[in-house]
Amino acid sequence: MFQQDVHVVGNIDGNVRGHRPIIEQRADFSCGNLSSPSSSFGYYYRVTGSLTCSILADPHYSSSAYVPIGSEYDFFQITTGSFLFESASGVTVNSKNNNMNLAGQFSSATLKKVRPNEWDLLGDLT
Repeated sequence: MFQQDVHVVGNIDGNVRGHRPIIEQRADFSCGNLSSPSSSFGYYYRVTGSLTCSILADPHYSSSAYVPIGSEYDFFQITTGSFLFESASGVTVNSKNNNMNLAGQFSSATLKKVRPNEWDLLGDLT
């Protein structure tokens, strides 16, 4: 095993050891804007039932609600139902064939912010 010391100047978002807190999500919610109480990035969301994740437009970059570029949300559907990603006006979501639904039970997806108001959505989608 290779080990290396890392010296950082500034802040590190997330946990260096890869630990990602788990959220059991049972109601519709939003992401992409930290003004929403359920929009924590860097978490692993286990979703149940038929839910919608609304991807919100960016606030001003100096706002405390701004989600940094490179931030990720991970989703895993643990029950049957339909899990839909929808984007607000002015928000671009890049996904293969414009697929915006988790494919079903035990499907997963990652939503990654790549530019202001632009996200990549990848995973088991329909």
